[in-house]
Amino acid sequence: MASPKKKLQGLVAATITPMTEHGEINFSVIGRYVDYLVEEQGVKNIFVNGTTGEGLSLSISERCRVAEEWVTEGRNKLDQIVIHVGALSLKESQGLVVGHVSKQSTSTESCYVLSTMIDLNTRAQHAAKIGADGIAVIAPFFLKPWNKDVLINFLKEVAAAAPALPFYYYHIPALTGVKIRAEELLDGIQDKIPTFQGLKFSDTDLLDFGQCVDQNRQQQFAFLFGVDEQLLSALVMGATGAVGSTYNYLGKKTNQMLEAFERKDFSSALSHQFCIQRFINFVVKLGFGVSQTKAIMTLVSGIPMGPPRLPLQKASREFTDNAEAKLKSLDFLSFTDLKDGNLEACS
Repeated sequence: MASPKKKLQGLVAATITPMTEHGEINFSVIGRYVDYLVEEQGVKNIFVNGTTGEGLSLSISERCRVAEEWVTEGRNKLDQIVIHVGALSLKESQGLVVGHVSKQSTSTESCYVLSTMIDLNTRAQHAAKIGADGIAVIAPFFLKPWNKDVLINFLKEVAAAAPALPFYYYHIPALTGVKIRAEELLDGIQDKIPTFQGLKFSDTDLLDFGQCVDQNRQQQFAFLFGVDEQLLSALVMGATGAVGSTYNYLGKKTNQMLEAFERKDFSSALSHQFCIQRFINFVVKLGFGVSQTKAIMTLVSGIPMGPPRLPLQKASREFTDNAEAKLKSLDFLSFTDLKDGNLEACS
């Protein structure tokens, strides 16, 4: 059975894929990005090539290179790096898995081979030198699995490509359209997938999430909640950690909430959650997604994240200006340029 060096818990930043203005991946800033997460936000776990990272908008060779860069730059700085390897094609997922197993670096040419060779074994030989601490997979969402057994069979084949690597299921039914309940999926899952270690639960169905926890207390799974604005509720129900986009720039504030919760200062934890909600509620009303996340991260960190890939459109200047004003009013940014002063800063 897969055994990570320690259980994946706490905050996990769903990383953004930085791009140039011409839509090419900007690998040069990932080192700065790692340092920013660790030093400024106190976040030392990452989830690479997921929704926030536009993983499914990247080519396989790009996904391979992005994963490689995060592993290289994160070595001796980050605690755990989980790579999302989900794809519509089983063979692509398997190839991405074996490309992320070992702790050594690989070459650009080997990543290219991974994306073009048909034979899985050949791809594995060239890609197995890149490192990862775990892999995650979403359900295939075009030709969808219609029941639990079909989905598990798909996940099992992907996990089997890396039999020593912790495996996580990425549950995000709003985007995949796969409505199989996570509670149902987890029932007996380690009998079929011995490397299964937990799930990223990106859904607002707290009944389903609560039953995942309640019915699997003995398994020591990682229950990673993926709806940032509802994290405190999930902590009460047994979440062991969280994967989210806002932890890129609100990690410090969210860690304060986690610390308050751990010391049973529930009033302070609630205050922190409400503060975070004020910002998320504000940007959701403006229209909030990957494009806007990139704009906010650029604003807060000073690291250029660039535009998203089509069909997504770059965040408008109006959005960025409004988000900046809100961040300042909540004391998430310097007030130097805020003429109205600290109107609603969170304590």
